Amino acid sequence: MLARAILTVAALTGAQAGGLHSAAAQGAVQDQTVACLSAMGAQTTWDQCRRALFEPCAQDAVGSAPHLACLQSQKADWRGYLDTKTERLNTRLTTEGSGQLSDLLGQWFGFVGNKCSAVAQEKAAISADAAMLGCEISEFAGLATEFDSCLQGNSTSPYCTLKD
Repeated sequence: MLARAILTVAALTGAQAGGLHSAAAQGAVQDQTVACLSAMGAQTTWDQCRRALFEPCAQDAVGSAPHLACLQSQKADWRGYLDTKTERLNTRLTTEGSGQLSDLLGQWFGFVGNKCSAVAQEKAAISADAAMLGCEISEFAGLATEFDSCLQGNSTSPYCTLKD
């Protein structure tokens, strides 16, 4: 299983280094990142998943204009990926589960804003903007991982009540 996780991370890193530009390819990379995050603790580590998550922007100097532009692009890609997962999830949830998810998302975005603002302040000496974007990307990826877990029937979160 560890070998599979390492291959997943290696494939992700290699695919990203090749300069993926299509939405389908980006979605596949995000699927692999979610798989890495899902396997954390048992098969992968946060460091492996974090490296894979931020590989597209790793060649740029932290806080430089190209780095921030790359992170902005990655954030937009992850937001789109999360929106797609949310839509897919809402079609599978019961009415009650969908309502709970809607309430949770309303709170979640505020939480992420506050959390990432604090992270940006802590990292201001390095690059507050890069820290803010990196935090947001991490949170989007984490929530996408939770949604994937729910879709697979592995989540114990109260909102995750799937239709029969």
